[in-house]
Amino acid sequence: MPIFVADASGVTWDLGIGGTLTWTGVAGFILEAGGTRIATDPFASRPGLVAVLARKPRSDSALVATTFGRLDAIFVNHAHFDHALDVPAILASTPAAVAHGSGTLVELCRRLGCGQRQLRQLRDGERVTVGPFTVEAVGSRHGIVPLLGRVDRLQIGPRGTPLTPIRWPRGDVLAYRIGIGGRTFHIQGSAGIDDHALARQPPADVLIACLAARQGTPGYLDRLAERLRPRFIVACHHDDFFVPLSAPPRPVARLDWAQFLADAKRLRERYGTELVRLPRNVAAGF
Repeated sequence: MPIFVADASGVTWDLGIGGTLTWTGVAGFILEAGGTRIATDPFASRPGLVAVLARKPRSDSALVATTFGRLDAIFVNHAHFDHALDVPAILASTPAAVAHGSGTLVELCRRLGCGQRQLRQLRDGERVTVGPFTVEAVGSRHGIVPLLGRVDRLQIGPRGTPLTPIRWPRGDVLAYRIGIGGRTFHIQGSAGIDDHALARQPPADVLIACLAARQGTPGYLDRLAERLRPRFIVACHHDDFFVPLSAPPRPVARLDWAQFLADAKRLRERYGTELVRLPRNVAAGF
């Protein structure tokens, strides 16, 4: 089974809501319903490896505007560059939008020129209503990435902003439970699990699961599915984010797609969970 698809013809769900879900790459999604548009981890600029390691962080404002358009709210899993680099550019182009995330994310965006009115800190268990959407922050953890621990900053420094994208701080990690029309999407944007936060979650219709760095979390998909009993599972953060959006997607390092398919098959046998593959930047109705 191919990793990436070009269109939404294979999307089989019918959740009866009348909205759309668009995977924008990495852990990014746009959910739209009733004229309200919210996004998770909107990241389009994709600086190459050299730029990530050695150049000043910079968003491609034109590409960001084209990819995301008008947004009412943004929800950020954590503050690493592949989740949060483009948030300030989006807030500058859509003044009505509010970005939600950890205290680290809020402080970083403030230092980068975002107004406090457009920033809101969320903690585990807090909820926000945006149009027809109800969004709950769910405490989570980052996946274990080999070698990243040597350079990863967990919190922002006392002053200034990171000199290169690789130095963007992680901060607290949040998954998001998004409810609309009696249906629920659980977006696990990083492949770690906070068992205490997960334990209070009721079942969800759709589990969107980060695949990058999941090998460091024992029983990752099984633990999520045992609690959430999802009707559908969608992969995310499985494309190489050093490749520009103008190029076809290719798998992130250590993806192990064959193992994911085996895991998805096991979830189908246990819970009836169906695998849905979303194309990138194509809206799929739900």
